Amino acid sequence: MDGFALVTGGSFMAVVQADLYRHENFVRKSIQIPSTQHKELKALAVELESSLGDVVETIMDLMRRDNYEQLKAAIIQKREQTLSSISHSLDEAYAYLGSLPETLEDARLFFNAGQEGMIVAYSVR
Repeated sequence: MDGFALVTGGSFMAVVQADLYRHENFVRKSIQIPSTQHKELKALAVELESSLGDVVETIMDLMRRDNYEQLKAAIIQKREQTLSSISHSLDEAYAYLGSLPETLEDARLFFNAGQEGMIVAYSVR
């Protein structure tokens, strides 16, 4: 496997970087996983009485079987949740700023001053 893949399953997620080293007939796979996810994957391997490598390879195989559709859906859902959270925070910030008339006046003053500065700087060229 070249490059990297995002491995998901249940409540764990990890970034897997697979570097292949060839020595005669021996292939070694190097996997770099953040410590939190490594602990979760290792616990899962112990629970399944398997090796960490077998768990990661099986997860990768399962994702390949459905052409990474579940992975794609999970990533899209995570992005939508993040955007929704950011949007909500922005709405709260705008509502707070809107409740302070002096803040809006200051913002207008700075915006107008900046705009005038850009016009002056542009006309000086």
